[in-house]
Amino acid sequence: MSIDPTRALQRSIGAAKLDVPIIEEIEADESSTTEAGAVLIVSSIIGSLGGLFINGIWGFIVVLIIQLVGWYIWAWASAEIARRMFNSSTTDTGEMLRVIGYGSAPRVLGIIPFLGFFAFIWTMVVQVVGIRQAGELSTGQAVITAIVGIIPTFIGVAIVTAILL
Repeated sequence: MSIDPTRALQRSIGAAKLDVPIIEEIEADESSTTEAGAVLIVSSIIGSLGGLFINGIWGFIVVLIIQLVGWYIWAWASAEIARRMFNSSTTDTGEMLRVIGYGSAPRVLGIIPFLGFFAFIWTMVVQVVGIRQAGELSTGQAVITAIVGIIPTFIGVAIVTAILL
């Protein structure tokens, strides 16, 4: 359960570079789910720092909570979609949590003005590759899984947002 910052950084860079063997390593390492969550939180903090000045500390905290809720819902939904739509018997929520968590690493670029959209697109690409590897899907199937999985994620995030704000 401990987090190795050096390993997390190396894996984050590898995932961001779309290094498939690193993504496969992340997927398979059941002990790194907490580490993937830490990568998600750190990338969210760094990528959302600008919002701190706009939304204040409570808005900033809400964004972090929403990121965690969205991470879990999207991972769960992606695993279910991969299993039910594409008969992927090799994936589970834990694998999806790890690849989606580490896939959020490019969000750190959001700290640089005007790179937020680029960071979002890069993050989505890395996460789709992670979903592809975790579900042993084709790229097209991974894109469909990510898109369909984002629907319950948006609903869950909307509910949590309504409760917190």
